[in-house]
Amino acid sequence: MIDVRLFATLPMRSSTKRKEFTLEPQPGLTVADVIESEGLKESDIHIIMINGSHGRLESRLEDGDRLGLFPPVGGG
Repeated sequence: MIDVRLFATLPMRSSTKRKEFTLEPQPGLTVADVIESEGLKESDIHIIMINGSHGRLESRLEDGDRLGLFPPVGGG
């Protein structure tokens, strides 16, 4: 299973409104595929973490991976 967590405002922007969920691993599954399946835009994502390390949109996900997606953060 792949554990996915959406942080900050991303659950509100996603089509499913989920903060945490799991996915069945599929051959060739990428971070971009997960973003699309949640109804998010690539521009909604600023930081991608896979197993505690920085990832990319084209990073492939495998069984046992932990994916964290973060939006741009503003403030001041």
